[in-house]
Amino acid sequence: MPSPLLTYYSAWFCPYAHRATIALSHHAASVSYKWVEALGWEKRPSEDANTRAQTGEPEHDSYYHWKHPDLLRITDGEGLIPTFQDEKGRVVKESLMAVEYVDDLASAVGDPATRNTPLLPADPAERARCRWAAEWANKKMCSPYYTMLVRTDVDERRRAFDELLESLAWWGSQRQGTFYCGDTLSAADIAPLPWAARYYILEHYRNFVIPRDDAQLAGFHEWRDAALALPTVASTLPDRDRYLDHIAKYADASARSKVANAVRSGRGAHDLQEDD
Repeated sequence: MPSPLLTYYSAWFCPYAHRATIALSHHAASVSYKWVEALGWEKRPSEDANTRAQTGEPEHDSYYHWKHPDLLRITDGEGLIPTFQDEKGRVVKESLMAVEYVDDLASAVGDPATRNTPLLPADPAERARCRWAAEWANKKMCSPYYTMLVRTDVDERRRAFDELLESLAWWGSQRQGTFYCGDTLSAADIAPLPWAARYYILEHYRNFVIPRDDAQLAGFHEWRDAALALPTVASTLPDRDRYLDHIAKYADASARSKVANAVRSGRGAHDLQEDD
């Protein structure tokens, strides 16, 4: 059975969409798609000048998302990524679900002779463990990234970094092989991987350095190095300098995306994701 051609609404800079991109790269031999760059930024005067004046934030123009009209149409105005649409017009969205969708599609239509390893275990208990770990990583390894970037309180940023280090140590200790579920990449690994690949942002903009000489973090670094060395992952990574320039709008509080606004208001990024 040939793979249906998916329309993949994405954005080069978004780590939530990056999850789906890694899954597509992993299953490139089985799943075909066309990429639509569906998010961008435009600069215009801030809509919350009074609030910014009260909080002492600098007055400057802010960056707001523009969204592809087809993405808005098929998602009833939500415009969140990643979003897939198949040839029958059916829509799949939400990044962790999108990863599972790509994996299930590869299993259903891919040639067993060329199909890559599955991203979710077949065993029900191990599959549940993988899904649980993906959700855990979403809250513990991804959301703190935005707290450190967007929130302005220095002590709050420091607490988020300390909590992140504890989470990274735990993650590294829970692996059942090179990766979380064994010696091949899984959906659990893909959940935090786009952020793990971007942690250099924390050092660049917030002077938070994840130490490599801490024995408790050795497992995390082994996992991260092995994952980023995979060709199917390495080929998906955004250019470092280009991403540093992009994320500056979060670091200087000029980003007005749904995630940035949610974190700025005190909510966790995992409460409103897929939009970066």
